[in-house]
Amino acid sequence: MFQPQFVDVDDVLLHVEADGPEDGPPALFLHGWPDLWLTFADQMAALADGGYRVLAPDQRGYGLSSKPPSVADYAMPFLVKDIALLVERQGLGPVHLVGHDWGGAVAWAVAVERPDLVRSLTIVNCPHPRVMARALLTMPSQMLRSWYMVLIQVPGLAEAVLGARDGAVLAAMLKRGAHLGDADIAKHRAVWRHPGAIQRPLFWYRAMFRTVLSGILARRVPAEQRVRVPTQIIWGARDGAFDTRLVDRSAALCEESEVHMLDTGHWPHHEEPAKVTALLEAWFARHGR
Repeated sequence: MFQPQFVDVDDVLLHVEADGPEDGPPALFLHGWPDLWLTFADQMAALADGGYRVLAPDQRGYGLSSKPPSVADYAMPFLVKDIALLVERQGLGPVHLVGHDWGGAVAWAVAVERPDLVRSLTIVNCPHPRVMARALLTMPSQMLRSWYMVLIQVPGLAEAVLGARDGAVLAAMLKRGAHLGDADIAKHRAVWRHPGAIQRPLFWYRAMFRTVLSGILARRVPAEQRVRVPTQIIWGARDGAFDTRLVDRSAALCEESEVHMLDTGHWPHHEEPAKVTALLEAWFARHGR
């Protein structure tokens, strides 16, 4: 059974849910947008039954975690710091790190910047940040897929659209895309009613665009950001958000990588939960308990 706690990571409190034996090998799961900590709940429960200590936070700005008020508070260095301090202050040691969507972006960055904290990396439908940044500038097909990111930049517009009718658009996205049932949709809606719970996750996108724009204006070439920890990429081949060509480009930045293409959309862990659980179990077993 998942147990809630709040972990102080300096400037924010992270709501974290945990399960499994406290002395079990640790696995940390990071959700994307517009999810909450529970996006990997099926996989976490199975791994906890197998003896792993599993943890998942609501990331900064989401769910029951703190919601800093400024776009600048959601720049990637702060998102990485949150996770690094969470691992350190929970005394977890190197973790099996799993991330989906935006959680995947943070997981990539943690693995690059703090490889000492990562035993293995699993990315679910999220390109390496350097690959994504280049695609947004040079790949027309990805530019078209990312049209919604441009609309999110308009202050107030996305908040109004996504907050209307009790989060109807977000609920439809999770119901049709992630195949969530009514009970899970209700859990999300209960959280979305909290002040800032719909707006602050949008700040992640706005902070990212500021970073990309500043790099263009300064004519900075993004660092290669090679990943030196064992990396597994699980990808839904029918994802409408990301071009599948980004998969091999991301894997090419890893010293050790393995790619699994599944016949799903953007949420393989919901669409094929048993397959994703089996992939995680096998990957974790190969890379140390």
